[in-house]
Amino acid sequence: MKYKEIREVVYEVVLKAQAAGLIRLSAGNISTRTEDGLVAITPSGIRYDMLRAEDIAIVDLDGRTVDATRRPSSELPMHLAILRELPEVGAICHTHSPYAISFAILGAEIPVVNLELLTCGGPLPVAPWACPGTPEAGQVTVEVFRLRPGLKICLLRDHGLVAIGMNVENAFEMAYDAEVGMQTYYQALQIGQPEPLTPDQIDQIHQVYRYVPS
Repeated sequence: MKYKEIREVVYEVVLKAQAAGLIRLSAGNISTRTEDGLVAITPSGIRYDMLRAEDIAIVDLDGRTVDATRRPSSELPMHLAILRELPEVGAICHTHSPYAISFAILGAEIPVVNLELLTCGGPLPVAPWACPGTPEAGQVTVEVFRLRPGLKICLLRDHGLVAIGMNVENAFEMAYDAEVGMQTYYQALQIGQPEPLTPDQIDQIHQVYRYVPS
């Protein structure tokens, strides 16, 4: 099977995202570019505990099915809008994780109060409302990312989050860091008023980690 390797890559990340609580049942979806310029994306309407690697759909950037036994995710229009408009993005992890949804409902930007949110390029903005399953959901996200170079996470109003990365593993890591960052921010709000990192503190962090080998 021509796309066996990339399907396995996406499938492994799905398992990680499920174990981390970022996706559940059939909520949330993941996509990545293929070496030949196509898109591998999780299918629609199947619980992730029932998913098999061969269920990952392969489509082109216009949404035409190239190789699939199942219908691509209902959020395909959002993924394609982002991948078409932002060629530097290699993969997308869209989650309906609890803290992402909670803060997306509030609609307020999340300040950089910890390293996890800084890693995601925070503060984390909330895109304007757009109906799930539409290209508009991708377009409002594209506009946010274009305004904020270096940003890896965008909350979708009343919906969840979009994490972007150079590859599917990186996109998953950004989604995971964001959820942990938002969870700890929420917990801190229950006992006080957390203070954002100052520009000087952020600069110190950048100076330290800039020279740490990856």
